[in-house]
Amino acid sequence: MLRGKKGQPYRLDQTALEISPKISVLRTSDDLGWPNVNVSLTATGPLEDSIVHRAVPDLWVTITQRPTKLSIVADGKQWDLIAPPGRVSIVGPEMSIEASRRDSSEVLHAFVKRAIIAEVAGELFDRDLKSIEIVTSFCFEDHDMALLMQSFDRSLFEPPGHADLKVEYLARALAAHVLRNNSNLTTRTEPVAEAPLTNRQVRLVRNYIRDHLSSKIVLKDLASLLELGQTSLMKRFRASFRQTPHQYIVEQRVSRARDLLERSNLPIVEIAALCGFADQTHLGVVFKRIVGVTPSEYRRSA
Repeated sequence: MLRGKKGQPYRLDQTALEISPKISVLRTSDDLGWPNVNVSLTATGPLEDSIVHRAVPDLWVTITQRPTKLSIVADGKQWDLIAPPGRVSIVGPEMSIEASRRDSSEVLHAFVKRAIIAEVAGELFDRDLKSIEIVTSFCFEDHDMALLMQSFDRSLFEPPGHADLKVEYLARALAAHVLRNNSNLTTRTEPVAEAPLTNRQVRLVRNYIRDHLSSKIVLKDLASLLELGQTSLMKRFRASFRQTPHQYIVEQRVSRARDLLERSNLPIVEIAALCGFADQTHLGVVFKRIVGVTPSEYRRSA
């Protein structure tokens, strides 16, 4: 099964988005090292000429950040659209589109590698991606997909390397949602049931996470440890732990930080590093969100 390799990020110039003087990139995941997803926010002014976006084998999902008027030509059809903020569009693999805008726009783009779509189609729906047609659709409302796109956007602000596990989970969640709701899979198609992790797998994954809290923990490594696909790992992990791997790891990091704050005199900046946080500020934000007080306040009360 194809997977993105560490050190080979999925860059914006590999996507269908044509970057030119007409399009400004406000923020992008290019430098974050994400191998299977590219997320970028762009701003575009009014265009006299249309822009042709080449066909790529990957999934392209967008969400408008502010109102815009645009015309799109795809598969021989034309759409003249007025898109308020929060409207989602999907461009299926191998689909070329031509777009022109009558005013300025801001759009968040997420490109998900074909390998991830194929993995989810096989593990979640027991289908070969070649037998599935993703339906290209423009400017529709989808609350769940909007939340996933917002999570991608927030991940752009996290320190390099720290959001990797969450982003891999989000990519598969987005792929599953698109396949379930925007493809030729019938509404009666049910995902293949997954059993929880075995007791041995639970011990392995708990011990691995405990022993690697101070370093980067990658979803691919957890899946390899348990000899599972990444999508299967996430489903079975959730069935066993009632939370995602990312949520579990964050809780374990905070738990270790609490222990060190109570039992040691180590500076908080050192505790942050030992628990796998990017820096003291990152520890403080996450710690307060989960515990309700800052690390300094917790240490004083303890």
